[in-house]
Amino acid sequence: MKRLSILIVGLFALVGVSMAQEMAQEMPQMKVKLNKGSINLISEDGAFKFTFGGRVFMDAATYFDDKTDLASGSEFRDLRMLMRATLWKNWDAKINIGFASGAVSLKDVYLQYNIDKNSYVRGGYYLEPFGIEQTESSKTPKFLNVSSTVEAFRPGRNMGITYGRWGNQYKIVAGLFGGDATNKSNGDESIGLISRFAFSPVHTKGKIAHVGVSGTFRSAGETENNGELVKEFRYRSRPATHIEKRRFIDAKIENANHELKYGADAIFALGSWSIQSEYIQTKVNFENQAGVKKDYMAHGWYAQLGFLLKGRDYQYKMKSARLTKPSSGSLELMFRINQTDLNDKSVAILGGKQTDYSVGCTWYINHNILAKLNFTNVDLDEYALNGEENFNMIQTRLQFSF
Repeated sequence: MKRLSILIVGLFALVGVSMAQEMAQEMPQMKVKLNKGSINLISEDGAFKFTFGGRVFMDAATYFDDKTDLASGSEFRDLRMLMRATLWKNWDAKINIGFASGAVSLKDVYLQYNIDKNSYVRGGYYLEPFGIEQTESSKTPKFLNVSSTVEAFRPGRNMGITYGRWGNQYKIVAGLFGGDATNKSNGDESIGLISRFAFSPVHTKGKIAHVGVSGTFRSAGETENNGELVKEFRYRSRPATHIEKRRFIDAKIENANHELKYGADAIFALGSWSIQSEYIQTKVNFENQAGVKKDYMAHGWYAQLGFLLKGRDYQYKMKSARLTKPSSGSLELMFRINQTDLNDKSVAILGGKQTDYSVGCTWYINHNILAKLNFTNVDLDEYALNGEENFNMIQTRLQFSF
């Protein structure tokens, strides 16, 4: 609800006033440094640090049609400018603005207080902590597009506040989130509770084992439809690509009350081999036309295999609870199978089912530049956008970040 956003903004506004008063004092001398391509301004005592960066993704795709005439082409998939700040050692701030598709959009914008070196409280607008791919930077997923399962079910970015903590073998995050930062609807926005727990008993060089669980409960928010306020949830996904804009699977649940979503994920690595997988299921309570309460259920999963043809063994970071980016010069081969089923015949909501198979290769040229090549086969059932069909695509990316 709007009250949640007001509470979060008000809390951090009070903190900001206190910080501004301290900033009014004489600022220390700053030094300019370059770190892996990013520009850093650092005070002599290390209490203040400002980092400026950005990223550009240039994509191209060729589609081999079946029934649907697919739009091959190219685009700037991502174009961003980034500023990070560390203030008085314990405070972190981030402002990340996107400019892709000729439009300005907010990405991560938040303020974080570091309680100690292993825990924090964060408030603002950012990705909700759910699973692996949902919380990854757009710089790090193995394929050009996240799995259709994650695209369909991910909670995305919202206004919220979270507490996070990690140790040698675990990470836990829990939070309260409202809706999108734009708040375009005249109705009450949805509100949700979310949590994630990851456990990694082993993450030495070349040997990694990780399991994780996530869960979220969210009330249905009010959106405008033909001048009326309605409550609904919607799950949809593109066919493993972004240049073709149409969503081929799409389920809308109207007269919704709330959503309960949970996920499980796993990562295993041995030397140059890695396996990563996620499963997500959602249940939406709604009322049908007769006023009877029903539950819509949908699910999806993916599993991907990676092999470092060149480069050091896979490595893992407990703070983020996922694999780190391979070292500069690495050459990585990947395979992924992904299935997303938005059909629930028991309540007559048929959003379609998509199964896709992808193979890919990524060359990590250096810390700032990489190139990707993906081939994907997509199979859709009779309830998809244009019915049953099967098509293929080849996609490439040149990525630069600093």
